[in-house]
Amino acid sequence: MQKVTSKPTGDPSGQLQQLGTWHTASYLFRHTTTGEWPWILAGVLVLLTSSAIALLQPWPLKLVVDTILGSQAPPSLLSDLSLLLSQYLPWPADTKMGLLLLLCFCVLVIQLLMGTLMVLSTYILVAVGLRMVFRLRCRLFDHLQRLSLAFHDTTAVGDSLYRMTWDTYCVQSLFNSGVIPALTASFTLLGIASIMFVLDWLLTIVALSIGVPLVILIRRLDRPMKDRTLRAAERESNISTRVQETLSSIRAVQAFGRESAENQRFSAHADASLRAKLRLTVLQAWSQAMVGLLLAGGTAAVVWIAGQRVLQGMLTVGDVVLLVSYLAMLYQPLQTLALTAATVQGAAASARRVFSILDAIPKVMDKSGAIPLPRQTPGPIVFDHVSFAYDKRKQVLKDVCLEIAPGQTVALVGPSGAGKTTIANLFMRFYDPTEGQIRLNGVDLRSLTLGSLRQNMSLVLQEPVLFSSTIRENIAYGRPEATNERIEAAARAAGAHDFIQALPQGYETQIGERGVTLSGGQRQRLSIARAFLKDAPILILDEPTSALDSATEQQVLETLNRLMKDRTTLIIAHRLSTVRHADQIVVVQDGKIAEIGTHEQLLIGGRLYTDLYSIQAGHLAAI
Repeated sequence: MQKVTSKPTGDPSGQLQQLGTWHTASYLFRHTTTGEWPWILAGVLVLLTSSAIALLQPWPLKLVVDTILGSQAPPSLLSDLSLLLSQYLPWPADTKMGLLLLLCFCVLVIQLLMGTLMVLSTYILVAVGLRMVFRLRCRLFDHLQRLSLAFHDTTAVGDSLYRMTWDTYCVQSLFNSGVIPALTASFTLLGIASIMFVLDWLLTIVALSIGVPLVILIRRLDRPMKDRTLRAAERESNISTRVQETLSSIRAVQAFGRESAENQRFSAHADASLRAKLRLTVLQAWSQAMVGLLLAGGTAAVVWIAGQRVLQGMLTVGDVVLLVSYLAMLYQPLQTLALTAATVQGAAASARRVFSILDAIPKVMDKSGAIPLPRQTPGPIVFDHVSFAYDKRKQVLKDVCLEIAPGQTVALVGPSGAGKTTIANLFMRFYDPTEGQIRLNGVDLRSLTLGSLRQNMSLVLQEPVLFSSTIRENIAYGRPEATNERIEAAARAAGAHDFIQALPQGYETQIGERGVTLSGGQRQRLSIARAFLKDAPILILDEPTSALDSATEQQVLETLNRLMKDRTTLIIAHRLSTVRHADQIVVVQDGKIAEIGTHEQLLIGGRLYTDLYSIQAGHLAAI
């Protein structure tokens, strides 16, 4: 398997989407044909050889008409070959019968050579096209992963999925159904036109005269074809998004009995896709009908002139057969070029959808001159007058000032939507502050490389992120090179080893998507085991027990206390009982820090923390 890497680049002006069709193809090929040119040249050479052999197809029929059925003398080469074969094979002694058999044999040989070369060229060139898709997909996937959360927050997963799985085939379509057929058709067209011009220059000019209206037709259809193709792709993408959202929330759909409503929403998207594709199909059918009409007009003109010349004795019947055969072969590449234009428009529309992602530049990325943060050496964390807004209309954080000493445990509490998770997201550089600085070891986080910063952090979320793979792979996700002994030691530290061993395949047990085959407590323990194995000096806990029952919560808290030992820890919590032993409790309200202190200090203060604690204590007492 080839290894493809890419840097998080983009086109800030969105110029990629404004490129013309052939410029779009050129841009795609420049970035996906690396190492493929020897194969491309070999495939094209074989294909052109097959096309050249195809030019011989009408000649056996012409010779049959003129020499076998007619009175013309056969070419000397053909007579000599027939005579030679009759000396060594049971070949018909009669000259005409021998020639007829030889010409029939030539038909088979020509077709055999054409077919063999066509299969070989198809294999080579389709393999090239698929490898180009592979490169484009890898580049797009790599870029998608590096885009900031701001992009993913506003882009449906289903839409990105459709662009990854289907729109990336645009490069193969452009290559195998666009450029290669156009190249072959052009070569064939040139070869046939040259032969016809030698036979009868006037007929050739008449036959080629339809090229002018054909080009005008293609250019006129360029914009509507592009627009309708893009619209059809967008409607299909909407279907993918609808399916992804529904299936990922299937429990809620079934729990609320919303199957019929979701089916109606899906039907609406499917109907829009149907109509968009139908409009595209009608346009394509009309374009093919117009192309057919132009070709029929050219054929009629050629037949009229050729028939007159036969009647005048200027051409033989065999010449007419040859010319008409070449005329059909001439119009086939012309028709191919016309149909290729429609195919290329469709592929270009998909390419522009891919470019819309490649255009996007990560808002959070390594700046020039960023320095790595040495592992296991974090110092104080300082939020220095930090403000942040997801968009210009609403500020989420306002002038936050906070200092966390090394090894200290700090809890962020407050009402929902106060900005607690945003503080943690800024610290992990999922976003950058719109104002102020966040410093680690006295260095602005924006001056550190993202990789080294996040290597020094472990994250445990409210809903554990698990992948559809083995338990061993899930635990080792943050440190894939870890030995089995270290993985099992991390599982023991997280209290997960016993339940893992009780599973049918132990650490090799495959868990379903997001770990749905495990209980909530088991999933959280695997997430904690992952943090133990990574052994990062900074730990961020985002409401890690809020989804657990009281008994499981207590067990997980005991495990988390072992994990937090000797680490700088930032805890986001709704349940104040879980953070009462924190070194600092930071109360966040309306994007600002309202209070800071220990549990005891804040209770004495009698402000927001006291109110929150009293409400929760009263609720627990009522239970």
